[in-house]
Amino acid sequence: MSKERFLSSEEIKANVLKLKSFMKAQKLDAFYISTNDIFLNEYVPLQDCHRYYVSNFTGSTAEVIVPLVGSVQLFVDGRYYEQADLEADPSFVEVFKCPYGTGLQAAMKEMITAKKWSHLGVEGDRIDLSLFKEFSAIAKVKSFNNGELAAVIDFKSIQSEKKIHELSLDLVGESTLSKCQRILNPGEAFFITALDSIAWITNLRRYEMPYQSTFKAKALATRDSVYLLMEGIEGSVECPEIEISVGKFSELEIFLQLVSEYESTLKPLLGKEAQKISKVFYSDRSINNADFQKLKTHFGEELLVNRSEGLIPYHAHKNPVEIKSMESSFNRGDQAIFETITWVKDQVKNGNPLTELDFYHKTNEFYKNNGAIAQSFKTISAVGANSSIIHFSSPSSDVSLNKNELVLLDSGGYFESGYATDTTRAFLSGGVASARQKEIYTVVLKSILHTQNAVFPEGSWGSLIDGLARQPVFKYGLNYNHGTGHGVGINVHEGGYRLSTTSAVPLKEHTVGSIEPGIYIPGFGGVRLENIAVVEKDQSRVGMLHFRPLVYIGFDHDLIDDGLLTSEESVWLEQYERECQTRGRSFKYRN
Repeated sequence: MSKERFLSSEEIKANVLKLKSFMKAQKLDAFYISTNDIFLNEYVPLQDCHRYYVSNFTGSTAEVIVPLVGSVQLFVDGRYYEQADLEADPSFVEVFKCPYGTGLQAAMKEMITAKKWSHLGVEGDRIDLSLFKEFSAIAKVKSFNNGELAAVIDFKSIQSEKKIHELSLDLVGESTLSKCQRILNPGEAFFITALDSIAWITNLRRYEMPYQSTFKAKALATRDSVYLLMEGIEGSVECPEIEISVGKFSELEIFLQLVSEYESTLKPLLGKEAQKISKVFYSDRSINNADFQKLKTHFGEELLVNRSEGLIPYHAHKNPVEIKSMESSFNRGDQAIFETITWVKDQVKNGNPLTELDFYHKTNEFYKNNGAIAQSFKTISAVGANSSIIHFSSPSSDVSLNKNELVLLDSGGYFESGYATDTTRAFLSGGVASARQKEIYTVVLKSILHTQNAVFPEGSWGSLIDGLARQPVFKYGLNYNHGTGHGVGINVHEGGYRLSTTSAVPLKEHTVGSIEPGIYIPGFGGVRLENIAVVEKDQSRVGMLHFRPLVYIGFDHDLIDDGLLTSEESVWLEQYERECQTRGRSFKYRN
């Protein structure tokens, strides 16, 4: 998704020149600038996204390498091709469009090797340990911390005043102590910096950053306690298993020392079982290189054990209470979306002036009216040709909604449980759809119907379902440059569930994720239909799984060409529409 820019192209070009001067003094051939913050967080406010300061690119996912000689190299995947072309200044930024399935990091490593950049600079506190090691295998890597680069480029600071709050067990279903004892044996600890994992294990939410219910912290979980390092906290935490230290995140060594002293001396005095930490788990995908070095210094490398997936396998598996909480959230999110689409269609039908920006603001208003605490990502409200930009998020007051236009709404919210929602509907603004508009909408509809009605063996890879979803699209000579589905949890993107051409992630019971095929035609418009579903055991077929939708918003029958649907697809559609009707959210049966 794009974000609000605050630097001019000239200011960004000046940042590049400053960085290159620094690189020359450090004898570097190139410098890697990541999208991540120090927590390797995917959802980074633009002020804290260092990649933006040298590329002008505002999308959520991209990578940048700044060579000492030549243009800035901006690596994007198919979701951002159009957006990168619109935002990157070709006078000093070259967009490298990675083919779908290639991967940005693989493309970067290939370029580093091909260009013979033998001396590479990185921000040690913004690169995951795994990538740091991969870069080190092909170049001499010199690590700098956030403060060193901040002396070169004027990075903006971010302030937050959100209060932290605890969730009750009737929203999450399991206590912090139960989670710790389920995950860890006596003497074991887990160092955690993935913010959604910290929010999950503590049952805490803060909404500290835009479009997230998480909070900034570093954590060490033992079998009976979670120790948090935070730079600031407002609000009280009553859970006895949570200990909070307030300090700077750069002072991790001091925090670890305090935890060690508490475990070995103070805990026995308080009547708690003393267990010397003899093993510390970490994830090389979610720990930055600088923190790993501090962890190694404090505990010794022999005590450190890599679990690449971190706590994802635990929080991707939703318990019945969590699924109930998510159902409640999606029910209210569904209502906000249905009310938005109904409102847009009525405005256009009645000839009332309406802009893309009005559409954006009204969507967020409907979410708030239905109880949303915050949006789970920036609402995508795209009209006409803009709907072909997969992650379009620059709604304009200069773009009016008229009859006969494709409209795309991709939105989500956070409600009281702090689990994200995410749903997409394309629809016709009003008037009469063209044959081409109906065709691409109906083909995407066929895809989502086949996918959410699929039955598949336990442990099937996500690539199997992705291939199934693309079959109706392929048959019309079309394709889409993104995966078919991602996991959904505390963050709107969660591991443990992935539907893509390259996904080897096995589908497991009680995971929750999206099904979102699409067709995008630049200059004409795009269609994406997205439902979120929970993976369940199929009761009538032993060893099989199926999807159960959590989203019930009827499809737009103004855009459906019934002649393109098979009899089986028509039955699936009618079954879904009838359920939507019982919830008051079917356009087919709308009075």
